[in-house]
Amino acid sequence: MGWSPRARLFHWITAIAITAQWIIGLFLLGGMAMAGNAWLTAHLSLGLVLLALTPLRLVSRLFDHAPRHVRSPLAAIVAGLAHAGLYALLLLVPLTGWLGYRPAPFMPPPLAFDLLPMPVLTGLEGVSPRTMLSLHAQLTWALVALVVVHVLAVLFHAVVLRDGTLGGMLHGRNRGAADRRP
Repeated sequence: MGWSPRARLFHWITAIAITAQWIIGLFLLGGMAMAGNAWLTAHLSLGLVLLALTPLRLVSRLFDHAPRHVRSPLAAIVAGLAHAGLYALLLLVPLTGWLGYRPAPFMPPPLAFDLLPMPVLTGLEGVSPRTMLSLHAQLTWALVALVVVHVLAVLFHAVVLRDGTLGGMLHGRNRGAADRRP
């Protein structure tokens, strides 16, 4: 048994959005977060999507349990901690970016996906935008590191263990060693 269609959809939308965020943040914005910058608007819009999607994913996990694989208790604990870290960073990275964003005075906020005014958090006098953006960058690199570990673990499952973990996320069913008949 693999992941449900809902879990797979949430996973791949998140993966695509994070990849787009890194490309925009690292290469297209280049540290130039100007109010009229279309790439900034896209980055902020995708950040809001990730911030909204992550709680939905967490609620979905209450109903869509991870497929069970035969593994050691230590491996299960490490996997659980890694996934908890991923979910925490999927909340904290966009939240710190949002807390760090301040439009220029007298400028209208950008439009999320060119449709709706992007909400700007107010009443945050004690929160330094520079500190939040610095934290945003640091947490982004932590997320990158955990995603790399996640991908390496998937490759280990696919190439070494051959337990169908990757197949479960790609097409909804495991096609691993346990499913094969001699």
